[in-house]
Amino acid sequence: MVAVLDSSQEDELQQAQSALLHLVHNGDLERIVHLARLMGAAADSMSDEMVGRMAEIATGGLDLVDRVERADLTRALPAISALVHNGDLDRIVHLARLVGAASDSMSDEMVGRLAEIATGGLDLLDRVERADLTKALPAISALVHNGDLDRIVQIARTLGAMGDSMSDEMVTRLATLAADAMCLLDRAVRTGVMDRVLRVVEQMDAQHILTDFLSCLAGATEEAAKEPAPKGGLFGLLDIMKKPETQETIQFLMLVGKHFRSCRLKH
Repeated sequence: MVAVLDSSQEDELQQAQSALLHLVHNGDLERIVHLARLMGAAADSMSDEMVGRMAEIATGGLDLVDRVERADLTRALPAISALVHNGDLDRIVHLARLVGAASDSMSDEMVGRLAEIATGGLDLLDRVERADLTKALPAISALVHNGDLDRIVQIARTLGAMGDSMSDEMVTRLATLAADAMCLLDRAVRTGVMDRVLRVVEQMDAQHILTDFLSCLAGATEEAAKEPAPKGGLFGLLDIMKKPETQETIQFLMLVGKHFRSCRLKH
């Protein structure tokens, strides 16, 4: 008995035949058959234990995909791709292995020491923060840049070496000398000598006597280096005495001596 097909079923049958012919023509039908045979052979060769393991693996994979989807880790894929492309992911892995190896090689004593060091460092930072020493950082940077910090360290070392080399007798002598100096300064202040000395110094500074004396001393030193050596003898002395400058100098010294003699006679 021949079944009668309507027009729609005939169209579907024709489409199926054309698709089947296309698969046969391209060789896809043979591949499907081989794939079906391969899957059948794999299913026949798999034991119940292997099927259970495959089911567990598939379940774990699906659970991992579900966690990734819920955690929205897809946003991290570009960053992970960049890490892989730049080789940073390998460095992170090596660093993690290094940290793990260091953690495995550390004993309880080493862990305790590191904990003490970390505690001391945090305590030091807390003290620096509370003491507001951050304001001193620019000054310390300037000392380091100018080399003054090295000089301060050298001075401290020199003072330390001096302190180490000094005996008890030397310390006693220095203490006695300092005490005598303080007593002398106290006497000078109590007797008014210091006030008189300060007044004289102020007068000398106001009249530029000390400045003129130092300038004259420097000029004489430079000029003496350029002057020829004296001839010596009486005639050489007479030549020097003939100069007006020599006579003016002798006259000035005589006037100084005269005024000093008058001051002494008054006292």
